[in-house]
Amino acid sequence: MATIGELEQKAGIGSTDAERTAFWRRFHHLEGKACLDAGVAELKRMIVARDGTAPRATRHRRERWPALTHDEQAALRAYAVKHGRRWKSVLGDVWLGGPPHDDGGILRRLRNTHGPTWLQSYRLPKAGMGSGADGSAAVSGELSDQAKER
Repeated sequence: MATIGELEQKAGIGSTDAERTAFWRRFHHLEGKACLDAGVAELKRMIVARDGTAPRATRHRRERWPALTHDEQAALRAYAVKHGRRWKSVLGDVWLGGPPHDDGGILRRLRNTHGPTWLQSYRLPKAGMGSGADGSAAVSGELSDQAKER
């Protein structure tokens, strides 16, 4: 990504304070980020008009995360069972520092390796996979101790 100064130079804006001020004054009625976004968009438009080429669309590949371990899947399923339909929303809030602060070490590690963006698109495996005979989530290690306390 180019700096604003580089964009100004490519767009043909002079390097003097007066020339730069004249360009940015058009956007002074906008607040903060909106001002910068509008100015940068105009600079990019000017660059395209000056060069006569349209910018190429960039394709973003979907980021790949490490596969989940059995314990991570079990932790997510147990959390989903505990918090019901809105479990991802609750866990996402917890990962961002909100209450109820009930994510254990496995889920914290998952937050650090995969993050909240991953959580939004994650889907639990079908109920038959990895569940106990009574339909409860298969839980191991740290989570089984928490489940026994309830």
